[in-house]
Amino acid sequence: MTMGNHSYEEQTRRLLSDTISELQLVDAEISKLYEKQTMLTKERDAYQIALDSYLRRTGKHVSTEFDWTKLLASAETHRDRIKLIAEKKGGKIKVTHATDILFSKGFIKAKKRSTAYVMVQGMLADMTETGIFEKVGPGEYKLIGAQQILLDPGTSQ
Repeated sequence: MTMGNHSYEEQTRRLLSDTISELQLVDAEISKLYEKQTMLTKERDAYQIALDSYLRRTGKHVSTEFDWTKLLASAETHRDRIKLIAEKKGGKIKVTHATDILFSKGFIKAKKRSTAYVMVQGMLADMTETGIFEKVGPGEYKLIGAQQILLDPGTSQ
């Protein structure tokens, strides 16, 4: 009887060791995949920025992008326009992206883009203090309760 238990113990230890080894391999693969995902995300973002810059410089940016003018014309204030941009972008907004849209479409009448940037940044900071947005990163904000704010006609903010 002691022999049977000894054999069972050896087999269980071997299975445990094999399982631990396999788990370590899987953990290493997952780690490599996360690293690759991070690298590819950064690459994608860099290429997107480069392409957007090129399209803006060549004047092709307007033809390949969503028609913001039509959407934003219905909003009365810059704050409403910023909320609409965030809603269209899945609830997240970057100061640079919102500035590009509002400045290039003529909704902000500043002479310089840098002035428009400061205006948008200030509005987003104010809207964060009032609980409309939440800051999630440098120059990036998340719309809080997007559907209640934008779809409820009785809400005036």
